[in-house]
Amino acid sequence: MSGAVAPEAVATAPRERGWRWFVLGLVLMVAVTASPAWPAPLALLAGAVRLLLPVEQFALLVLTGIAACSIVGWWNGGRLLSAVLWTAAASYVVWKVPMPLSGYGAFLRGWAVVLGAAFGLVCLATASRPFLARALAAVALAGTVTVAGLSLRAPQGQTAFAGAEQMLTAEYQQRLASSLEQWRARSSSDTWREFTKRVPLAIERAGRFENLLVMLGEPVSASSAVGGTRAGPLVRLAPALLALESLMALALAWSAYHRLSRARVGPPLGALRELRFNDQLVWGVVVGVTILLLPTLAGYRLVGLNLVAFFGTLYALRGAGVLSCWIPERLAVWLPLGLVVLVPVLGPVWVLLALLAVTFTLGLGDTWRDFRAGTSPRGSPR
Repeated sequence: MSGAVAPEAVATAPRERGWRWFVLGLVLMVAVTASPAWPAPLALLAGAVRLLLPVEQFALLVLTGIAACSIVGWWNGGRLLSAVLWTAAASYVVWKVPMPLSGYGAFLRGWAVVLGAAFGLVCLATASRPFLARALAAVALAGTVTVAGLSLRAPQGQTAFAGAEQMLTAEYQQRLASSLEQWRARSSSDTWREFTKRVPLAIERAGRFENLLVMLGEPVSASSAVGGTRAGPLVRLAPALLALESLMALALAWSAYHRLSRARVGPPLGALRELRFNDQLVWGVVVGVTILLLPTLAGYRLVGLNLVAFFGTLYALRGAGVLSCWIPERLAVWLPLGLVVLVPVLGPVWVLLALLAVTFTLGLGDTWRDFRAGTSPRGSPR
């Protein structure tokens, strides 16, 4: 805590690579945070984004992550003023966010603060670990603290998750109703009628997308033993989606902090083609699949579903890294365009499922057989 960074350390410290993906990340952060205000023609797409992100105020998670990095940076010899300013800014926004201090508003504030604090503590305790290991540990710690808090506040006779499920169900219904109201106003306008005369297929596609959102966000019928209804699919997947969203927010905060400060708190983020993690994480997939398959563990299927969704996505990202390592750079731009072309033919759901199946298989196989062994980074000799 000397207040300054040694010049030789600054000169030799590895720097963040490029600005292209960082700027794209910032643009996406602003876009998804502003999704409730998207124009009416994009209301259905905005509804999908709002249902996929348990915390739709994504920028708030990034801000608390930057504040945590600035405190760790000050501890490592960075500037005290930077830590004070970022912490004050994060505290002000968390307090002033236009949400009530109960229900989803309390959950939003609590998760943002706990996640930032957990990331700061993990960074201080594991200074030699790479970013992903720290972020995974921080999300696990924040989840443990949150579950403990929910358990303490749960009424007698209810589980720790019952109150959170009711809160998220009400929040998702509100988001879905808002987006659908905006879309239905748009679809009844003369502009939409004129458009569908020229493109009749748009009515069918929009209707199917609308029905899909309702199916994913609304509660579904269930037996009377569980109250007649149960939470919608995306509410039941909220723990896994929240963990993935938090990892993305911490990655963007990490990248932003190192572009704003000279005091490093760890190595720069690597490229997607270099993405690897501890192979022991495969047990997350194994345990999740086992829970889903064994009838004797039917009561824990929600846990298994979230384990498979979270760790399966991590392995799909690892598989995408394998693909990006194999595909020549001059063809890498055309692959996403090819997928976009397939969307009108196969539909977005099948294209997404096929992409996830390929990348997950590659990522999982990379655990036992290093598919990138013998390859060299682009631009360097093998």
